[in-house]
Amino acid sequence: MASSTPLARYLFNRLLHHNVTHVYGVPGDFTLRALDHLNASGLRFVGCCNELNAGYAADGYSRIRRWRHSRGLGALITTYGVGELSAANAVAGSYAEHVPMVHIVGTPSQHTLAMSAASGRWDRSHRQIHHTLGDPRVGVFREIAEKFTVAQLNLADVHPDQVPDQVEWVLSQALEHSRPVYVELPSDKVDVMVPTPREQAHHYNASASPREVEKAHQVSSDLIQRLYSAERPMILVDRAGGVEEFRQDINDFVRHSGLPTLVLPSGAGMVDANILNYHGVHSGKIGYIDTTDFVRASDLILAFGGMFADTQTLGWDTVPERESMVLIEKGRIDDTQVRADEVISILLQELDPRRLPKQDTTALGDYRLNKVQARPSDGLIDQTNFYLALNPHLRPRDTILLANATPILGGRDLTLPPNTQVIASGMWFAIGHMLPAALGAAQASSGRTILLDGDGSFQVTAQELSTIIHNRVNAIIFIINNNGYTYERLIHGRNKAYNEIAPWDYLAAPKFFGEPPRGYSINTHRVRTWGDLDQVLQSDHFAKGEGLTLVDVIMHKYDVPEKARVVFENAGKAL
Repeated sequence: MASSTPLARYLFNRLLHHNVTHVYGVPGDFTLRALDHLNASGLRFVGCCNELNAGYAADGYSRIRRWRHSRGLGALITTYGVGELSAANAVAGSYAEHVPMVHIVGTPSQHTLAMSAASGRWDRSHRQIHHTLGDPRVGVFREIAEKFTVAQLNLADVHPDQVPDQVEWVLSQALEHSRPVYVELPSDKVDVMVPTPREQAHHYNASASPREVEKAHQVSSDLIQRLYSAERPMILVDRAGGVEEFRQDINDFVRHSGLPTLVLPSGAGMVDANILNYHGVHSGKIGYIDTTDFVRASDLILAFGGMFADTQTLGWDTVPERESMVLIEKGRIDDTQVRADEVISILLQELDPRRLPKQDTTALGDYRLNKVQARPSDGLIDQTNFYLALNPHLRPRDTILLANATPILGGRDLTLPPNTQVIASGMWFAIGHMLPAALGAAQASSGRTILLDGDGSFQVTAQELSTIIHNRVNAIIFIINNNGYTYERLIHGRNKAYNEIAPWDYLAAPKFFGEPPRGYSINTHRVRTWGDLDQVLQSDHFAKGEGLTLVDVIMHKYDVPEKARVVFENAGKAL
């Protein structure tokens, strides 16, 4: 006979099984009873300053779990209505960029809903429920969530005996589709006892079935013939569509095939920089080497997990022609549903790289030769060289987050050591995303976490710095302080007040957020010159990455990487 477990604890136990150890959120009245079960399940609750930041933290956590362990989830818990809508921006971003997450929403008890419904017409009701819209549409927030989650589960509608199967189903949807799911947990269902099966149902099977293997052989056979027939085949890698789950297979294929390989900016780190036929980030005209002509001349491009948003691709200027691309995601290749990991596995066995055309890649040069220019120690720091100056100090297992500000372009010049992850938007580009994402990323990783933030984006979610300190999170944060929205200034409104921000004293932030925990070091620096920056980069606390290192990097308000200036001018003309 199966044992039984309180429903909330069962749900949390299953999260732990799927490699979740931290759950992010803000306590609310409809979640309090559920939170009582969280620690008992072996999970840790990380209370954030608001639900939006909690969502971003869960997003960052999920990205690292998938990177380091091939599979994993982020977890977010909020209260009904006001809490979940606050988090909606973050959840939608995870949907857009294929980040699996479980959003648990504590909802009113069934008794409360029944009492309110029985009190008369909604416009005359004297028993309205707080956090609602004051009308009978108690499911309206679920309807909103349906637009940016791949599956929804209301545990109020599930018989206790069916809870294990339904919970496993909804978690499997997040894993299978690499996108968020939505779970409603009524406050009066938290302690309902549900059976604990000796063997869990597996809706998500990591192993391919015989039929899936057969289909993969058919698709791989076609791809092999197309590769042999092509004159200028190449590989282009990003990180959407679940392809992170077989990142190592992709690297093995890049190495085995010898095909010229580039990554899109948000896919930086997906390919090991030590592979000789890897030629860096496809940045087009703003890159150290303009890769545009080489990509346009390719007649067959295996495109893994591409996010071809206008912002990422310089107004689509770097997007290859559709007819030359084979679009590869975890569960499909072009319009064919097939397990891409199985296809790659077969290609590794059956593709003969000697039959592939030899190509002249001289035009791609060697991005690894892009070095910081000679600079006097008292010279002022500039955008063009700042990111290059970081390169010698990066290490394997670092996690680097690029804010949706000047760092997301400058960061394209980073030369990454092996097994270094970059977190950068390729589709959503929400300002303020990366500071709370750094919280989640750091708690999911054992290496250094380095955030390159903008001053404007830091101000959007700055209060989560207090959560980083309170939870003794190891983080290195560079704030690019150029007195406002530099990109927007160059696009439109160069001298307009709406592109200004309040002049914060960023180094005073840790003190404002309270005394540091015992044994937790906080180091702050304001740097204007290359000599100032070198002192930070050569410091022991930067090398170890322990505690908090906060660096205020002063730059000119109109300074951007020089090659990017024309991009903003063109963006302004297109408005």
